[in-house]
Amino acid sequence: MHPASDDGAGRLPRVAAVVLGAGSGSRVGSVHNKVFLPLAGRRVISWSFDAFIRVPSIRRFVMVIRDADRALAEQTVDTEVPDVPVEIIVGGDTRHESELAALRHLEPAIRSGDVDVVLVHDGARPLISPTLTRELIDVAVEHGGVFPGLETDEIRYLLPDGTLDTGRVPRMIRAQTPQVFRALPLLQAYERAAEDGFVGTDTGVCFQQYRDEALLYRTGDPRNIKITYPDDLVTAEEILRHARFRIT
Repeated sequence: MHPASDDGAGRLPRVAAVVLGAGSGSRVGSVHNKVFLPLAGRRVISWSFDAFIRVPSIRRFVMVIRDADRALAEQTVDTEVPDVPVEIIVGGDTRHESELAALRHLEPAIRSGDVDVVLVHDGARPLISPTLTRELIDVAVEHGGVFPGLETDEIRYLLPDGTLDTGRVPRMIRAQTPQVFRALPLLQAYERAAEDGFVGTDTGVCFQQYRDEALLYRTGDPRNIKITYPDDLVTAEEILRHARFRIT
């Protein structure tokens, strides 16, 4: 397949965007799920859908939630992204289980060819760039899978005696989302993982465990922060204000 501008049949790839929102708000200091906390006049998770609707190849929108948050999720969709046909499903106890639930929800469309590509995004990362998303879709169509991230030089090797090996500075990546994949290979990887009882730390780990397709890295966006602690909400609002509330 060719990049997203043309899949060889004169059309865009058909992409499903899965936004994970089945976590909690414990570390951000809230009794509520952090993806439903307010950020610059709307809830955190709705910023992701606002970005993805600006990517023409994304045709399906899936929000994965806890069952306890269903009413809040439905209200968020109705009032904040009314023009987005968001499909709300209940996830599992872990990120991996929630990803599997989303893929099984999409399975009929994946197997029929109505969904070519699946992107999996953390709903606690509200500042996603549509430009970066389009680039990642292109790479996934061409190669199989891709994740964005930022290089860090803050990692050091710890020797057995407890001292640091300062002579080696590894090249490490702090992974971000969305992670984007060809749909059928991703579904097949997760079904095999379910058979084996394998649980990956993120989508790319499971994909690599069971598939031969390439998983590539592309430079992410420093604005694409994850809401984890209370100060992150302040930082996110400052970023949005600087961008005039429109990440491009």
